[in-house]
Formats: sequence, C-alpha cells, structure tokens
Amino acid sequence: MTDAFTPDALTPERLAYVERVADYWQAGGLGHAAGAILGYLTVCEPAAQTQAEIASALGLSAGTVSTQLRTLAGVEMVEKVRRMGVRTHFYQLPQNMWVRLIGSEDRRIAGMRVLADEGRAVMPETRRDRIASLDQMVRFFEHEWPQLSARLEEFLRKEGS
Repeated sequence: MTDAFTPDALTPERLAYVERVADYWQAGGLGHAAGAILGYLTVCEPAAQTQAEIASALGLSAGTVSTQLRTLAGVEMVEKVRRMGVRTHFYQLPQNMWVRLIGSEDRRIAGMRVLADEGRAVMPETRRDRIASLDQMVRFFEHEWPQLSARLEEFLRKEGS
C-alpha cells in the first residue's frame, strides 16, 4: 500500500482542477478520461501512482485507466516507473513534460511537411485547398518555429528550468 491520495483526499479545489484539465484536453480531441488522468497526475501526492490508485481516485474503471495510460505513454505525456522491491508499476508525468512536449514540435512539423508534399502528388482537381492549406500552414511553422523554439530555450534558461 502506498501513501497516495484516496478519492476523498482530493480536495474540492483539486478535483475541480482535474475536471478543468479533463475538459481542456477533451475539447482538444483527447478523451475526457485521459485528460482527467493528466490533471490528477499533475496534483496528486506522491507524484507516481498505480493504475488502481488512479482509477480509485477518479472513479474510472481499471480498463479505462489502462487504455488511457497506454495512450498517454505513447505520446510521452505519462511515464511508467518502478520502485525497488515493488512489483507494481507506477505512472507519473515525466519531468519537464510540457517543455519536452513543445520541444518535440520539430518532429510534428517535419511529419506534416512529408504529408503536404505527398498530398500534392495525389491532390484531386476539386478542393485543392485541402492540401494547399496544409502546405501553407507547414511553411509558416517551418519559418517561425526555429525562432520561437530559440526564444523558448532562452526564456527557460533565464527561468532556471
């Protein structure tokens, strides 16, 4: 047994925060449960929680939590950790996850460049804007992202992150 929060130990303020995070990520296309897990792992103590502890705290089924943790781990928003002498896996937000998530934007922009280039080769005559708008957006980020990324690095260096 760990010293994690029990469901009733989530204060109303923390629970409201978890719900706001869940709503935010759901509006962005992530499932509500995945957003709730992100919110919970942001405010829980200790920072690393078992699947069962997460399910209990959020009132979610074990299957839902398992599925969402796999999804979140796949996009590196959650990491699985082990404790010496404990067979159970724990899940937590990776250190500096938000900075790392933004930092991985280079890969997404490069991937979108490939999609735009390949799309132009098979673009139908009607509604060419579907590929053209993707190409336009990618060109914008290819131009702007390196400068913005450098500014972010400088900001974080000054902040001591």
